[in-house]
Amino acid sequence: MRYSACAKRVLLFTAGLTLLAATVVTGEVKQPWRAPRQSGELRNPMGVTPRGLKSSALLYEQNCALCHGKTGASNGRAAKALPQKPADFTDEEMMRRVSDGELFWKITTGRAPMPSWRESLSESQRWEMVNYLRMLAMRAQYRYLGTAD
Repeated sequence: MRYSACAKRVLLFTAGLTLLAATVVTGEVKQPWRAPRQSGELRNPMGVTPRGLKSSALLYEQNCALCHGKTGASNGRAAKALPQKPADFTDEEMMRRVSDGELFWKITTGRAPMPSWRESLSESQRWEMVNYLRMLAMRAQYRYLGTAD
């Protein structure tokens, strides 16, 4: 059965709300979210390429923007309904502090209401997503300086 783009978005939004409800009921949200120390030692094997950034942009728009926002500023349509604010990838200090390995671990593992992407995205897609998140952080910095596109 094929679904229209609108129907897919409605299904994704409904799934997100279901995760949110489960999180609120079970109280699974914890602060802060720290990756294991060894994840910080992981190095991103994927170089930054236009193709990788383009495919990651599409995956981000389909899977992440609803909560994290189109630009990564933690202002997606569903962000206000979440029990805690999603990560803000435009936060220069936070993005400087977190390693590629930690970002990869969080994408892979997930924590309610954010799902694990281990089964949905390949390892290379998850590493490329780390590159894309870094690009969002750089864009925000340039936007702040008045030099972004």
